[in-house]
Amino acid sequence: MEKPNNQQMSQVLELVSMARRRNKLKRDMIDIAKKIRDNRKRVELLSNLSDYIHEDMSFREVMAIIENMKNDYEDRVDEYTIQNAELSKERRELFRKIRTAKANK
Repeated sequence: MEKPNNQQMSQVLELVSMARRRNKLKRDMIDIAKKIRDNRKRVELLSNLSDYIHEDMSFREVMAIIENMKNDYEDRVDEYTIQNAELSKERRELFRKIRTAKANK
């Protein structure tokens, strides 16, 4: 087997560096996309809230609207948490089946 020379090693290290940078950029882009999505949702929430609140409303009425919206969002979070747990369980089961199938080859 040939011993790699310095140029080949340098090329390999450069490729590894570029691959790591590409992965970091991909993670950063996903993070920024999530931030954009979250901020768009906040804008939409405020827009919806302004549709419900009127000048002649009392403070209690405004607080009741906010409380109802909060409860709705908390219910959604709970539903998504349950859905995510179910998907995670299915993913783990599939991983086990794939691992077993590979072992039986």
